[in-house]
Amino acid sequence: MHVDVDRLLDERPISSLQIRVFVLCALVAVLDAVDSVAIGFAAPLIAQEFGMSPAAFSPAFSAGLFGAAIGAISAGPISDRFGRKPTLVFTTILFGVFTCLTPLADSFSVLFFYRFIAGLGLGGATPCFITMAAEYAPAKKRAMLVSLLWAGYPLGNSVGGFVASYLIPNFHWSMVFYAGGVPTLIIALLLIFFMPESLRFLAARGTSPQAARVARQLDPGLPEGGLEFVARAKAPQAKVPLLDLFMSGRAGGSLLLGFALFFGFATTTVIVLQTPTLLRLGADIPLAVSASLVASYSLVATLGMAIAGMLVQKYGVVRALVIPFVGGAILVVGLSFFVTSSIPAARGVMFMLGLTVSLGSSGIIALAATYYPTVMRSAGTGWVMAMGRFGQVCSPLIIGLMLALAWHPLRVLAVMAVAPLLAGLCLLFAANLMPGRVKPTSGAAVAAKEPA
Repeated sequence: MHVDVDRLLDERPISSLQIRVFVLCALVAVLDAVDSVAIGFAAPLIAQEFGMSPAAFSPAFSAGLFGAAIGAISAGPISDRFGRKPTLVFTTILFGVFTCLTPLADSFSVLFFYRFIAGLGLGGATPCFITMAAEYAPAKKRAMLVSLLWAGYPLGNSVGGFVASYLIPNFHWSMVFYAGGVPTLIIALLLIFFMPESLRFLAARGTSPQAARVARQLDPGLPEGGLEFVARAKAPQAKVPLLDLFMSGRAGGSLLLGFALFFGFATTTVIVLQTPTLLRLGADIPLAVSASLVASYSLVATLGMAIAGMLVQKYGVVRALVIPFVGGAILVVGLSFFVTSSIPAARGVMFMLGLTVSLGSSGIIALAATYYPTVMRSAGTGWVMAMGRFGQVCSPLIIGLMLALAWHPLRVLAVMAVAPLLAGLCLLFAANLMPGRVKPTSGAAVAAKEPA
């Protein structure tokens, strides 16, 4: 019996198996964010313990972020070749273990190494769980579900912020890392036993008993044997997977999406990781207060990211993403002024930032998940995420340089508003280059246009 995988996933109601996949991927996203944000809250205390200035300590931020960029760009092709599940399990274990090891570092060099390896896992897990969710989502709901999944990231930032605001005043800073690392290892065990491999990936590789088992969980009415799978995504493996992202008319789209996320993530890194240090240095804001500000931002960003894909599908990229990025630039400048006069006003700015730059970044990720076909979707998503991670790497280095040059911390914050403006500009060009992806269309049209 021939089974059309695309019809099986696209035309049937969402099954309990698909819901399980989405929930497990969302949990990885949440804990990825909790682990990532821990260094931002603990950094001033670690630097003080090591006797280092904020500028000298700034490479510790970039260590994990640089590792995340390498992890994202390498895990994507690995996932496309060996499978989504094993790559996701391995990367999740990696960042869980090295997050737990971070408090045990007895020198800055060891801390740098631990953060880099943890970053490899953090970055590598991202294209895997985004691709896994995208390939179990019906095509007409893919952008919406991917952005909803990515909303787990600001939710994790918010959880990490509230947890840090409690743990830091009451316990040693090391507890922030254990609060993220231990649950991550538990989730890794759940992935081993309860996460199936991507059915689209299995079908693109040909018929297998594993594909048959997954298909019968989606449709219990399928017979026990004799299943042959048909998938639109069958294609030869690229000898150099990343080069395929720039072939067949995809070069412009790949570059614009990559640079848009580079500037988008640079902005969110300033808000989430750098704000506690900048506000402490520039306005003498206590760490517990800045942690609650970041948590407020992240809580609202959860909503912004959740609706990004739906807004892109309904209104197109200019109205749904470019306008929020421009608004985010104005708000970043506003934060540098309001924080010195009114914490409630600063909290209001952080709330609005959650509905602008975070929404924009999530929309870019949703576009990436729909732009590439299955045979290169993980590599494509990994490329875009890697560019975003490189934006995160550059952000603290640039801020560290400006602080070393004796720039006022709040002026540094205002200058970083250039990043969301550049993200919006990249997407403005993308709106003209990729009209089939970024203009408003009906759900049926999206399903017809999106690659499997």
